[in-house]
Amino acid sequence: MQIAVVGAGGIGGYYGALLHQAGHDVTFLARGAHLAAIRERGLRVESVLLPAPVSLRVRVTERSEDIGPVDLVLFSVKSYDTDTAAALLPALIADKTAVLTLQNGVDNVDRLSERVGRTHVFGGACYIFTAIASPGVISHTGGSRRVVLGELTGELTARGHAIRDAFAATGVPVDLSPQILVAMWEKYLFITAQGGMTALTRLPIGPIRQSPATMEMYLDVASEVAAVGRAHGVPLPDGERARVQRAAEALGPGSYSSLYTDLVHGRRMELDALPGHTMRLGARYRVPTPVCRAIYAALLPYDEAAQRGAPQPPRPVADHPS
Repeated sequence: MQIAVVGAGGIGGYYGALLHQAGHDVTFLARGAHLAAIRERGLRVESVLLPAPVSLRVRVTERSEDIGPVDLVLFSVKSYDTDTAAALLPALIADKTAVLTLQNGVDNVDRLSERVGRTHVFGGACYIFTAIASPGVISHTGGSRRVVLGELTGELTARGHAIRDAFAATGVPVDLSPQILVAMWEKYLFITAQGGMTALTRLPIGPIRQSPATMEMYLDVASEVAAVGRAHGVPLPDGERARVQRAAEALGPGSYSSLYTDLVHGRRMELDALPGHTMRLGARYRVPTPVCRAIYAALLPYDEAAQRGAPQPPRPVADHPS
């Protein structure tokens, strides 16, 4: 299978490396220091599942025109870069090309569909903790690595089976779903709760679980996302609080989120894609989303500062004797 990875960060770099090792013809699209490092030293993968890091000599470029049409595009950029990165797609598209989004949030399928047509877009969700540790280096620290993917129509097509088989050959758990939008929303309501609450509190899930009031707020996020999803026409089953509670309990007590990590490092966050999207859909359908709105508003000054490249807002200093 000919594969192009648009966004060779934690997700794209990791799964792209596995597909490369499985014998597929994989080319990575990257930029800046990450591109230069991969060209010079190869793509290095560090994983909790490997006894030692692996360095791979892979093809990498910053121009999609250097690649041409492929069978599969693994699209894994940050959600706020979707529109910019989508401009790379036309050169990669043939009649049967699938563009598989493995991104946070649920609105990327619509934005990609506007660019390349809905018949090309595959929904996807992955369950993994991975990131760029340094230019050219991907660090995998946990998670089941499971991938769920499917046609937006729900059809179980030949290309869907081919993509599933390609991932299965790497050894990761993979499911071809006839209800991929439901699967994506299920992940979305969990990561909006986990991301929002770890970023808001600056705490990992362990202390959040130990505080009943804080854990209740965490579950309120999931309920708001689910209510908005149902209003939007997504047939989410009842019982989301119990499902999210189980998922939260399955995490190690020191687990944070990418939203938290970006916050504390002064980077732009996927704030619009997570609580922001729920807040906007809630306004459209007149579904109250007070917790998502509070999280969004509290984190927005930090996100705006990161986008400006400005110093982060200062922490408060007591103006009275202690």
